[in-house]
Amino acid sequence: MSASLPQGSDDYRYSSPKPSVSLNAETIRVYISSVVMRMRERVTIDTIRPLPMFLGISGPAFCISAGAFTPPTRHMDRTALEKIRSRIRLNFAFFLSNYALLTCGVAIVVALLHPGMLIFLGVLWGLWSMHEFMISNELIVFGKNVSSAMPITQRSLLLSALSVIVIVWKCLAPFVVVVVVSGLMIVSHSIMRDPKHIESSTEFRRRGAVDSDDEGVISDDSGELVERGDII
Repeated sequence: MSASLPQGSDDYRYSSPKPSVSLNAETIRVYISSVVMRMRERVTIDTIRPLPMFLGISGPAFCISAGAFTPPTRHMDRTALEKIRSRIRLNFAFFLSNYALLTCGVAIVVALLHPGMLIFLGVLWGLWSMHEFMISNELIVFGKNVSSAMPITQRSLLLSALSVIVIVWKCLAPFVVVVVVSGLMIVSHSIMRDPKHIESSTEFRRRGAVDSDDEGVISDDSGELVERGDII
């Protein structure tokens, strides 16, 4: 006995509207602008955590506490991945400004190690500045109008090609180094920094700090994050 389907059901299924995503230069620009705005709202001087809190330094000897950096889980079970994700999200939310500052520091060090890149970028910036100046002004050198020697369109194409060459030739390798070095440092810190040993913070306690193998972490009356088993 064969079951009969309503006529036109397949046509309805395939003709139903599908969500579409338009990807062009304008949508990319809007998305990048929104990301930058969110980062500017969250990354501020007021949210930079002190260096002792960032590194887990305690005591008059300025030594890193033994419990400041611990594995997020001691057993590789079904919940291990979720505990790692929870700790990374929590530390990123709390130390985001510090991570941004760390990335800037790595970028400055890498840039200073590549003076040739800085020279080429400076020359490129000067050429683009002169190009913008000659668009609205006439530049006369030794009685000759330099602005009319080459059309604006050709000059823009030439500078764009030169910019691509400089970026690929001089900036690509340092950029990869900055991303890899800062990424490894940030990911390592966000995974290993134990939130239970961070000093009291209203923002941190509001987000919660449950990311270990213990039953949970709550804050005591003094505002410090302690384990549930420590409370009697």
